[in-house]
Amino acid sequence: MKKILLPLLTLILALTPALSSAEEAKAKPEKEETPLEKSMDALNKSWRKLRKQAADPAQNASSLVLLAAIQAATKESLSYSPDLARDVPADKRDQFIAGYKKKIKETIVGFDQVEIALKAGDNKSVVEMLTKISALQKEGHKEYKRPE
Repeated sequence: MKKILLPLLTLILALTPALSSAEEAKAKPEKEETPLEKSMDALNKSWRKLRKQAADPAQNASSLVLLAAIQAATKESLSYSPDLARDVPADKRDQFIAGYKKKIKETIVGFDQVEIALKAGDNKSVVEMLTKISALQKEGHKEYKRPE
């Protein structure tokens, strides 16, 4: 009986800290999303779907609907400042926000070009443009999004 209880007791004691830290993680309130994060979350759902179907000309009508949602969310994000701006010294904050808005405007121009290519049925160009926009997005997130 002792041979069974000792390993079982050891296992229970080993798991206790893991279980309590999991409970603590659940007890911590989640950070509330900023309006910009909400806008970007909405954009991201359409963005992923658009990238998956961009090469298929039969999906162009659907792709244009997705793109319209992406464009609206991107334009909406111009009215917000990234949360990270609060951490930037006051004397550099305006320049930081201006850089963010410039990056968003570049993205909007990219999406406008995607729209033109979709309407023309040039799906090969659409895929290439989405790849460039994806790189621009990663660059922007690296610079303007708070690390998680």
